[in-house]
Amino acid sequence: MSALNPDRATLNFLNGFPEKVRKKGEKLQQDGAVTQIFGNHLFIQGRVEDKDGVHRTTLRLQGNRWFGNCTEEKEDIAGAAMYATMLERMHRGEDLPESPNEFDDTPVIDLIEDKLEREVDDKEADFVSKVEKRYRRYVIEGEIHDHDMVRLSPRWEINSYEPLELWPVPPGDIIEFWNYIAYAFYKRKLNYPEFMNAITDLGAVQRKMSDWEQEREIAAWYDRIERVNDRPPQRNPIEAEFRLVSTINEARIEAREGDGEWYALREKQEIERLLEFYRDSALRIDAASQILWEHFLSFYTEHGETGLDLDDEESCRFLNRMFCQEAVRGRLVNLDVREFKVVKDSLKWVCDDDPANPNCFALQLVTKGGEDVSHSVRLLPGREELYQSDETVFPGPPRWLEETEVMPRYLIPKTVIDSLEGVEFLRKIGARLPESMRRRVVDLDLYPRFEMKIVQGLTAAETEHLVIDVAALEKKERRSEKLIKGGWELVEQKPVRGKQLLRFAREKLYPIPEILSELGLSYDEKLDAFKTRITKQFPEKFAEWNEKMPDSVEIEMDGKLRTILADPVSAAVRFEVVNQEIDWFDLRVVIDVQGVNLSKAQIRQLVAARGGYVRMDDGSWMRLEIKLDPDQRDAVTRLGLDPFDLSGDTHRMHAMQLADPKAAEVFDPKAWKRIKDSAKDINIEVEPELPPGLNAQLRPYQVDGFNFLAYLATNRFGGILADDMGLGKTVQSLAYILWLRQLAKDQGKHMPALVVCPKSVLDVWAMEAERFAPELKVQVLRSRDQLDLEALESELDVLVLNYAQLRVGGEELNKIKWLVVILDEGQQIKNPDSKAAKSARELHAENRLVLTGTPIENRLMDMWSLMAFAMPGVLGSRAYFKKRFDKRKDPNSQNRLAARLRPFLLRRTKGQVAKDLPPRTEEEVYANMDGIQMELYKAELKRIQKALLGLDSDEAVKKNSFAILQGLMRLRQICCHPGLIDPKYLKEESAKLTALFYLLDQLREEGHKVLVFSQFVSMLEIIRTQLEVDSRPFNYLTGQTKDRKGEIEKFQTSKDPSVFLLSLKAGGSGLNLTSASYVILYDPWWNPAVENQAIDRTHRIGQKNKVIAYRLLTRDSVEEKIRVLQHQKTALVTNVLGDEGFASNLGLEDLQFILSHGGELDGEPEPEA
Repeated sequence: MSALNPDRATLNFLNGFPEKVRKKGEKLQQDGAVTQIFGNHLFIQGRVEDKDGVHRTTLRLQGNRWFGNCTEEKEDIAGAAMYATMLERMHRGEDLPESPNEFDDTPVIDLIEDKLEREVDDKEADFVSKVEKRYRRYVIEGEIHDHDMVRLSPRWEINSYEPLELWPVPPGDIIEFWNYIAYAFYKRKLNYPEFMNAITDLGAVQRKMSDWEQEREIAAWYDRIERVNDRPPQRNPIEAEFRLVSTINEARIEAREGDGEWYALREKQEIERLLEFYRDSALRIDAASQILWEHFLSFYTEHGETGLDLDDEESCRFLNRMFCQEAVRGRLVNLDVREFKVVKDSLKWVCDDDPANPNCFALQLVTKGGEDVSHSVRLLPGREELYQSDETVFPGPPRWLEETEVMPRYLIPKTVIDSLEGVEFLRKIGARLPESMRRRVVDLDLYPRFEMKIVQGLTAAETEHLVIDVAALEKKERRSEKLIKGGWELVEQKPVRGKQLLRFAREKLYPIPEILSELGLSYDEKLDAFKTRITKQFPEKFAEWNEKMPDSVEIEMDGKLRTILADPVSAAVRFEVVNQEIDWFDLRVVIDVQGVNLSKAQIRQLVAARGGYVRMDDGSWMRLEIKLDPDQRDAVTRLGLDPFDLSGDTHRMHAMQLADPKAAEVFDPKAWKRIKDSAKDINIEVEPELPPGLNAQLRPYQVDGFNFLAYLATNRFGGILADDMGLGKTVQSLAYILWLRQLAKDQGKHMPALVVCPKSVLDVWAMEAERFAPELKVQVLRSRDQLDLEALESELDVLVLNYAQLRVGGEELNKIKWLVVILDEGQQIKNPDSKAAKSARELHAENRLVLTGTPIENRLMDMWSLMAFAMPGVLGSRAYFKKRFDKRKDPNSQNRLAARLRPFLLRRTKGQVAKDLPPRTEEEVYANMDGIQMELYKAELKRIQKALLGLDSDEAVKKNSFAILQGLMRLRQICCHPGLIDPKYLKEESAKLTALFYLLDQLREEGHKVLVFSQFVSMLEIIRTQLEVDSRPFNYLTGQTKDRKGEIEKFQTSKDPSVFLLSLKAGGSGLNLTSASYVILYDPWWNPAVENQAIDRTHRIGQKNKVIAYRLLTRDSVEEKIRVLQHQKTALVTNVLGDEGFASNLGLEDLQFILSHGGELDGEPEPEA
């Protein structure tokens, strides 16, 4: 350890403490009280422990000075702790750790590796790093939260943002910290990585926690008991009613309890008493009282008043709301306890001469029938103004007084009313004009006018703005106004003749500010007008804005703006054939503009804008509309061409892509004749007999698929078969290979076929070939040294290898001329730059076929890569394709691509061929064990076989049935995952788990929901963990699931592809899960009837799709033998015997068969594809 020599900043920091503090700090450091320290040359964090407790210190270097703080409040203790921390930092020198994640100066990861006697892998190191980050945060902040724990276990539930209490005393180091974390996981039944057991001692933690947890539990119970004991006696419920009594001046709520007398709630204590009953749900009130009481409580809580003073506006507004509630009107009464009469007929103001006051007009409140209101009324403001008298509530005119008490009659000097302002006032309150003034008042309209122009250089030399002067005019220009920032401003009012009064209607002006804001216009004081900047999107926005303009707005605009609203330039499109080779044509798009002279460059600009606006050199705007009648538009679409493509490039198209009769609409007659002559040699109707070596009954859509493949080969095309998963692409391909093989044989040739597929399905091809095409000689290539070119060319019919082998063995494979190369799961070459894609393109083959069930809607470039293998050139060069089929730039590119591919691609979804499918289809998918999984299986099998040697009768088997069934259970668990028999194998490979996620990947790509069943809940946990790691959506249902209904509803209503994990017992009956049409049985049950129940979760009433079920089986295992017995022992199978009924009825011969190395299925029916 090399100590540091103190620098100036350190010496100044140390010398800044009093001598007494320095001595105490020095002793703390010498006594080893600094139990933790970490940091760097700018920052130090320490923990100091002494008789006063634990003190956390933080030292920071800012400029040339150290600053410190401490969690201890007492200055002398805090100073000594900081002094000791700095001394320890100097003592440690260069050995000062940068983080607290060490144990006795040993990094925790080194400690783990020493215990494991191996290096940790990347995934393990990542987990350790997460623990270190959590510990570092804890050391700095002194707290740990739910969101820290969820970083270590995604299944940790976040219940609070408060700090967690996980330990009786703070952990002293990262090992102790982790052990507390591990114990918290253990308590919540959550797993943590097995390798962390190297530094975990749950027993020791449990002993530490025992007393503390018991004390906490006792304290919690004391708290509960104390709360119960301190709780006041439960109130006996009371029945009550409420009503609101209102006069013209005030309103007050009254209550009645039971059959008692009504009383006014004048005191707060009375309200609070009833409120306590109400909060305790001990106040029994009817619906009308409930509404009135809740509204009153809201008013009382906000204003603190027990009554309503109707001189107060808020009180009047409250009363308005009550009268608008029809349900409570029966509880709104006057002083005579009579319900107020709420009428629909409105009050109104009438203005007329007053004979008694010749210098005034009288403003009188009258009823609808014209009767004068004789007494004052109370205005109740609201959305609809109400006027309350002693017995009646009326709707009425707009409010114009500040106070709420309204007199029935007001005298207003005639000079006030006999003016423009007075006339407008009467109009606003809906009052009739006095008789003496009616002939002198003339009603006129004001209409808005926009003067619009484009102005350059307002904010910079290159900028342009739309500038609008907004005016309001009368038709004969007797009044004009201008809109400015603050509103409308009078510009001119022409004098009137005699005593005439002009009243101007302004309704057409009200929407103008909002219309201006829609285009982003704002007022500019310097311009005294409204402006907005002209951007690239301006013409589209301006045209849309102008389209919505009210007819009442008069518009004047300059010539440049008028070009935006002008009709588009019209153009016709045609396609020229500029070159021709055998079966291939080079096309070019030609645009003929009509009615206007434009240069080629201008036409190219307009076409590139695809109907959008183009700014021309003179500042005007122009757009192009290509005139295509419906037949021509359909023809262009079916060709997959783009009428806006004026790049000058040619489009290389195969005659088959152009041979659609409707395409004649866009070709001149000579060019169309050349295309027809070339296409006539293409054989479209190819329907050969199925090859005799095919041992399968193809469904009608599969026959169509075989015919499509034959059509490809007949015309020397390559192509793609893109059927949904489960529709039998493999059997269609095998029929195709048999047919091609027979054609070659008739010509005296022998050529092998090559199948490239993912490693997980290598044996599927061999098994399917043996089942459906047994005469084919198939080799599955396990290693590169097994590749025998001579045997391939003379003996073998099909070579099956994986994509990794294609990448490394391309050079050898290129030495052979293949009858056909088939890429299964062809999306594996979706990246055209990958080694696999390049190797595939270099293969020599007479026929090429891609199989994929993955739609390519979102990744158009994937399709180019697939077709570059299957039919090179048909989609042009990579640069050509990328330029013309970009969904982000052209939403129609996907449709055009589909048209180009139509002759070479066949895709059927499950829904499209539903009529050819049985209600449900079941397939078996096999996985091959290897590595640790195979070793464990063989060891367990050997142990059980040894136990079986001493048994010589069915009776002996029954006596030992428990031990035998336990052994069989272990074998089946190993087939599922080695981790089921011992958690230490959880990280080992499982062939079946790999096969499951291979299926799930495909189904997710195709957008399907899927149910996954297993009888082992622990297996579902393993699958669940992997789904969480991959961030895939899933639902989970076992016997322990509490919210079964919620899980089912979430799965049923989700529109996204997802997985539902179900235990066979919990999910095998009583559920309706028709939103999924795929089922995967992860492990076979002894009794198939139970499996059938699981499949029936989707195949039942309400299911609109056909159901496809996959059984995952492990090859050469007890699972395969169980399946054979299920077929053979139909008498047992057809009865539901209970969970282990089938197994317990197995005899000695059955067990010998299950535990043997061979075995065949007798009487197997003819396979159906």
